Amino acid sequence: MRTTLAIIAIFISALLGAQAPALIPYQAIARNAAGEPLASSTLNARFTIHDLTATGTSVWQELQTVSTSPLGLFTVQLGSSVALSGVNWASGAKFMQVEIDLGIGFVDIGTQQLLSVPYALHSASAASALSAGDGISNVSLTGDTLFLNNGNFLIIPGLSEVNNSNGNYSNPHTCGAANVHNSNLAYGQMADQEGNLYKTVLIGTQEWMAENLNTSIYRNGDLIPSNLDNSSWQNTTIGACEYFNSSPSYACPYGKLYNWYACADARQLCPLGWHVPTREEWLELKYNLSDSGYSGAAMKSKGRIEGSTGLWYSPNAEASNSSGFSGLPGGSRHSNGGYNGLGLYGYWWSAYEESSDYAVFGYLYYGDGDFNTFGYDKNYGFSVRCLRD
Repeated sequence: MRTTLAIIAIFISALLGAQAPALIPYQAIARNAAGEPLASSTLNARFTIHDLTATGTSVWQELQTVSTSPLGLFTVQLGSSVALSGVNWASGAKFMQVEIDLGIGFVDIGTQQLLSVPYALHSASAASALSAGDGISNVSLTGDTLFLNNGNFLIIPGLSEVNNSNGNYSNPHTCGAANVHNSNLAYGQMADQEGNLYKTVLIGTQEWMAENLNTSIYRNGDLIPSNLDNSSWQNTTIGACEYFNSSPSYACPYGKLYNWYACADARQLCPLGWHVPTREEWLELKYNLSDSGYSGAAMKSKGRIEGSTGLWYSPNAEASNSSGFSGLPGGSRHSNGGYNGLGLYGYWWSAYEESSDYAVFGYLYYGDGDFNTFGYDKNYGFSVRCLRD
């Protein structure tokens, strides 16, 4: 079997001190095409930073030989052989491309935008600005970024308002809406390619996002078209997204509504290590939960709009959220461009294409406690939950 690799976990960090750091620690798990860790293996890895876009000019490249642990984990220090000092972090987006060679040539693993932590390398100029008394003008919601009055910026993980959960969560979380998750369960955390943070939950052997996707870019950094009028939405055959009623006020906690073309785009809607679930994976979730009663009941967030205890209209039948999936009634955008179903239905796309016009989605309903799948027009806008590879 031809061996390919997938990187399913990336953690890039930089330590801040009196001077900008010279290295970026990089850690990942290497897997083969069957999803098995490449245990105790020696690999050649090539890391390239592209400027502005995923295919932009290469501004830095380094080759390293890495050794994986028995779990397939490897760690490298980027910049240990080729200095990172030549990268202008303050000018435009940067994208990291990773390639692996097992002796048959380099295989492109993928390219992902560097969102915040490596930009701590820009802290030298920011620190100088602070010492000059320029001061902080703003703090970002999604990028751990301190914006300075003189136009410089400083990005330090953990300091942004993204970590302000108002006491609702034990983990940092972008949204922070109340009456969504099961406080009796332990949740994980993941970030999408735009830097938005989400809670995750393990259900059986599957790890699901416990919130709806809210990214406005594909994995490679390309923008997903939005703000389409009704006619354009109805007739497009490329990926598109929109908030319910075209209002960003619905971003928290409902996320964006995507047409199916965005889910099928080769640039990938879900972040590295995650994917849009197949129909079979949705059914696996359903049947895993059916043993304890109605699967939808275990998936729906509790509470009702009428009593200000939740986000579903009454009766929100059987809802227990015992699985922690925390399904919300985010409604939909019709194929004709109109909106409907907020508070009544939660819809989530699968990756399964039923026909040239239809694709399969799963849905929850306020009036019963079940979860079902159905085929519908690809131009509908539904929520998305990513599943770990």
